[in-house]
Amino acid sequence: MRRKEEKFASAQVKSAASRMAPIIRTARLTRNMTQEAAAARAKMSPYTWMKIERGDVSISLGSWLSALECLGLLDTLSLVTEPTRLGAAAATTRQRARPSVATADKYDF
Repeated sequence: MRRKEEKFASAQVKSAASRMAPIIRTARLTRNMTQEAAAARAKMSPYTWMKIERGDVSISLGSWLSALECLGLLDTLSLVTEPTRLGAAAATTRQRARPSVATADKYDF
């Protein structure tokens, strides 16, 4: 049985989705596109597009990004792609996590 994403999404996530949905709808209407045409261009079903415009959090991030790309709004997420804007902490993060030596020796059989 599939879990209901709405129960697991935080209030901030729901708020962000509800703020993005009308932006996507307005951009689509500004470009004089139907939901079916926009969905076909973004390679998703019209039902998925409709749920994006409603701000449904159960839709995958890939679908949201495809919708933004279809409307030419993908560049609005430039803050995410530029780690220097996120602060000095982003520059000093490790490339990958490694277990500590103490933990590795603990289970040596």
